[in-house]
Amino acid sequence: MIGVTGILKSLPITFPLSFAENSGNMIHGDVPFRMFRESYLAIDRSWPGYDEGDRFKDFVNGSCTHVVITCANMFRANDFGPNIRKRYVKLEEMLSGYKKPVILFGLGVQAAEQDLSKVDFPPEAISAMQAISEKAHSVSVRGEFTKSVLAKYTNVDNVFVTGCPSFFSAPESFTQLQANLSHLKSNDSPRFSFSGTHFNKKYEQRLLLKAIQGNGFLIEPQNKDNYIFHRESLDNPELVQVPDHFRNLLTGPRPELSRAELVEFFSNRFKMFRDIKPWDEFNREFIDFTFGTRFHVNMSSILSGKPALWLTHDSRTRELAQTLNLPSLEIEEASSMDMSEIIESADYSALFDNLDNMFETFNDFLRHSDLPTVAMPRLS
Repeated sequence: MIGVTGILKSLPITFPLSFAENSGNMIHGDVPFRMFRESYLAIDRSWPGYDEGDRFKDFVNGSCTHVVITCANMFRANDFGPNIRKRYVKLEEMLSGYKKPVILFGLGVQAAEQDLSKVDFPPEAISAMQAISEKAHSVSVRGEFTKSVLAKYTNVDNVFVTGCPSFFSAPESFTQLQANLSHLKSNDSPRFSFSGTHFNKKYEQRLLLKAIQGNGFLIEPQNKDNYIFHRESLDNPELVQVPDHFRNLLTGPRPELSRAELVEFFSNRFKMFRDIKPWDEFNREFIDFTFGTRFHVNMSSILSGKPALWLTHDSRTRELAQTLNLPSLEIEEASSMDMSEIIESADYSALFDNLDNMFETFNDFLRHSDLPTVAMPRLS
């Protein structure tokens, strides 16, 4: 048995109104359960023999071979706020008390740019990094930049640059992806979805406009204001208040969009998911192509066998795209293209050419961790 803690693999009904989270993290949080039989999540309290009051660490130490900690944007460069400091203290506490091998999945550092000379961290972060080097048996990191940050502050020597582990969680999807990519390039009317992060920025507004005008979908993994706008557009379309970050689309001497068009789009083409299964079913049934800035929205697409294009706007997305050879464009460039050009830019040749090597690197990490390896993908 394997204990798992860290990221949730499903979200409560209170998300996103009173439970703040990014639903894209579910894609990452579900990885150990896709890869390993008899995996048990700490927060579920459903592990064998559980009685009220039992501690997860006691279950791991007594019954499991490993504990896997799923990580995401764990370290944020140049953020000295109280909330992030508490996160680092919690991580260090999470690492302590285990007598079985601790394996970290997908650790990442988020920074404005990948320049070691420009990153700094509070003492709590450095202490947490040192705890990782001392207590983790193996560490999967999202890219070379994250590895270099750990090397700067610790003597950690058990780090494997794998990219996001979710990429390796459904090897069979790459066969489907290859076939669907071929169909996409010859499809005159592809169905697509878009995801964004900063809707007050002009580049993302241009891309959202393309989604609206092209009858696409908006996949929203986090933004509470967008979710409220969707719900109120359904309940009271005449009186719903448009979020401030969309107002530029509706104002000026020649507005690019009418209020009615925006409300109709959010009524009918907005999607937010709390579980992975309906998300996968949606992708398979209604989508031919996904693009946008949200890393795991795009990842969910290729795990469903549907092509995606990553629009990069920060060091995190660039690092992951580089490590995994994902098709990507800078968001500024994409915003000036039409949809046919965006789709044509989804070049998967580097990904397919390097797929076996990337899977072998991830399996090296799993072997070092004494965990079962994943199957190699089969391409035609």
